Amino acid sequence: VAITNGRQWLMTLTYVEGKELSERLVFVFESFEAIKARFRVFCQCFSKYQLSRHEIHGALLDILLKPAPSKVSARIPGYPQPAERNVFQNELSYVLNYVWQVMSQDEGSSDFVTNCYVSPDSHNDTIALVKELIVKRTAEDAILTQHDIKSIDSLPQQIAHLPSEKPFVILGQIGRGKTSFLKHLRHVAASELLTGFIQLDINFIDRPDDASQIPAYVYDEIERQLLDLYDIDIREDRFVRGVLHFELQRLKNTPRGKAASDDTNRYKEYELDEIDKILQDRHAYLTRVFHHLKKGRNCSVAIFMDNLDRRETEIQEQAFLRASAMARDWASLTFVCLRPDTFHRSREGGVLDAIAPTTFTVAHPDLALLLKRRFAYAKAIANGERLTSATVDGYNPQIRVKLPDASLLLGSCEFAARKRHGIIPILEAVSNGNIRRLLDFARSVLCSGHLDTKKILGIIQTDGSYTLPDFEGVKALLYGEYKHYYEIEAPFINLFDISHAQRMEHFLALCVLHFLSRNSENGPSRGFTARRDLTAYLSGVGFSLQASDEVLRRLEAKQLIEAAILPAEDDRDHKRFRLTTLGTFHLHYLCHVFQYIDAMTLDTPIIDQDTRACMVDTMLIRDRVKRTKAFLDYLDDAINDVRDEVFVTFWKEHSSEARGAIVEIEKKWEMHNKAIEATS
Repeated sequence: VAITNGRQWLMTLTYVEGKELSERLVFVFESFEAIKARFRVFCQCFSKYQLSRHEIHGALLDILLKPAPSKVSARIPGYPQPAERNVFQNELSYVLNYVWQVMSQDEGSSDFVTNCYVSPDSHNDTIALVKELIVKRTAEDAILTQHDIKSIDSLPQQIAHLPSEKPFVILGQIGRGKTSFLKHLRHVAASELLTGFIQLDINFIDRPDDASQIPAYVYDEIERQLLDLYDIDIREDRFVRGVLHFELQRLKNTPRGKAASDDTNRYKEYELDEIDKILQDRHAYLTRVFHHLKKGRNCSVAIFMDNLDRRETEIQEQAFLRASAMARDWASLTFVCLRPDTFHRSREGGVLDAIAPTTFTVAHPDLALLLKRRFAYAKAIANGERLTSATVDGYNPQIRVKLPDASLLLGSCEFAARKRHGIIPILEAVSNGNIRRLLDFARSVLCSGHLDTKKILGIIQTDGSYTLPDFEGVKALLYGEYKHYYEIEAPFINLFDISHAQRMEHFLALCVLHFLSRNSENGPSRGFTARRDLTAYLSGVGFSLQASDEVLRRLEAKQLIEAAILPAEDDRDHKRFRLTTLGTFHLHYLCHVFQYIDAMTLDTPIIDQDTRACMVDTMLIRDRVKRTKAFLDYLDDAINDVRDEVFVTFWKEHSSEARGAIVEIEKKWEMHNKAIEATS
C-alpha cells in the first residue's frame, strides 16, 4: 500500500503474518529527491518490475524493534578494569616477553629457519618446481652473458631467443606462512642453488604510501641493497661508464658527438647530459646494470617482494605489474606474495590476465609441531644454548636470574605441544590457520596475568612437567590484560549480545554458526552457504533483517565466518559464507564453557529485570557461579521463542553440559572449603 500527497510517500505491506501493525516497517520518502537518493531500496521494494514478480523483498518483512537495554558493564566504573598481578608474575612475564622478542628478531637467520620452519606436505612439489626454475634461470643467464646489448631497448630474452620470465606468485591469506616459505626456500631448500644469485628483498609491509610511489620505492630499495649488501654503487662514475659502454661509444659517431669531438670540455658536457638522460629511466638503466653484472660477475638475480598481501588491492596490482616488468626485462626470478582474492579478481578484471604467472597457494603447516619447535627454540635461548643477535652480549642481571624459571615453563609448553594436549588444540582452533595469530596468542597466554605461574613452576619442579589446561587458556585469552571481558581485544565474540529488545536475539549469532555448520566442507559447495539462503532461514526463524545484517558483519569481522571470493562487480546478495575453525570452536566448545558464559554475563544486555539484578561484578567463585546459573536460566527461557527445533535441541544439550560443569565446580569448591575447615 502507498499513501501520497503527490510529493511525499508512505509505503508498507498491508499484511505481514504474525506481526501487528505497530511492528511493521513503513518506508518514508519525503520527496522525489529522497526516492532518487534511496533508489536501490525503492526499486527492490516498490518498482513496477518487482511488483509484477509477486515477490516480497526481505526489507519489507523486517520488523520494528526497540533497542536493547544497556549492558551490566555500563554500571561498572572504568570497565574493563586492568588485571592485578603480583611481583613474581610481572617479572616472569617480562622475561618471557623478552625471550619471545629475541626469538622473533632472529627469524631471518638460517639457524632459526632450519630449526623452526615446518613445511606442509603439499609444498614438496612446489619446492621441486622452484628448484627447476632456479636451475633454468641459471642456465639461461649463462646464455645471455654471451651477448652484448647494443641498445638500451634490446632485451636479453629477445637477443638469446629465450621465453620471457614471469613472476612466481605465492598466494595465501595474511599470516599463512608466505614469508616463512620464502625464508625456508632461500636459507634451506634451495640455498646452494641460490649461492650465485644477487638476492634482493622488497618489503611492502608499511611502504609506499600509495600505488603511484611503487616504482620509486622499488628502485630505491634495489639501489640501496646493491650498495649495502653487495658493495655495488650503480651511480659511481666508473661503474656507470662500464654499464653504458656501448652507448658512450655510439655517442662519438653521432652528429653532435662529431661536432663536439674537437673540444674536449664541450664533449664531456655533452656526454654527461646524455648519461643523465639514460639514468633518468631507472628501469631501463637497471636492465643494463643487471645484464652487466651477469656478464661481468657471472651471477643471476632473484627478487623477493614480500608482505604485499597486507596492502590494499591497488598497491598489490601495481606492484605485481611492476614485478612482471622486472622479471621480463631484467631476466630475474621474481617472487610476489599476494592475497588470493586480489589475484583472482584482478585476473577476472583483466589486470593480470595477460601475464599468466606461475602460482602457488601456501597451506598452513602442522600448527602443533610449529608451536613445539618455537617453544624449543625459545627454551634454548633462555638456557643460553643458542646465541642470537640479541643475546651475544649477554642478558642483564635482572633478566638472567629469571631465565631458569622461563626455561621450565617453555619446556612444559614444548611437551604439551608435542603431545597436542592442554591449550594447544585451543590455540590451533583460535588462530584460524594464521601463524602470526597463533604465535601472538601463545605469547599472550604465557604472559597473561591470569596465569598462576608460581603455582605452575612449583608443580613442574615437583612432578617434572605440567600441561596448561584448556580452561586456563580460555581464561587467559578471554580477559587478556583485564579482569573483565573486552570484545575489542579478545579473540572471542560475545555470542549472546543483542541490539534489540528481543529475547530470541540472544541466539542469533549461534543460529548463524549452527546453520552454516550443516553444510559439509566435503560437498560441492566446499562448506559455503549463500547469504540469501542464510538470511531467508533467519527471517523464517523470526530474526529481523537488520539484526541479521549486524551479526553477520560482527562474525565476519571477528573471523568466525569467512566469505568466498567474489568477482568485484557482485553485490552482497551473492556472498557465500562458511565456518572457520574459530567459528566451529565457538559453536561446539566455547558456548558451554563456564569461564566463557561467566564472562558474558556482564557484557550482555539482559531484558528481564530480575535476571539483570543478579548480574553483579564479583571475583568470588560462589557469586560467579550464582550469576552464571541465573544467566543460563534466562537463556533457557528465551530459547522457547526460537522457531527451529533442531537448534533448540542443540542449545539444550550445550546448556546441560554447562550446568554439568558448574556442578563440578561447586563440588570442588565445597571440597576446598572442607579442607580449609579441617586444617583450621
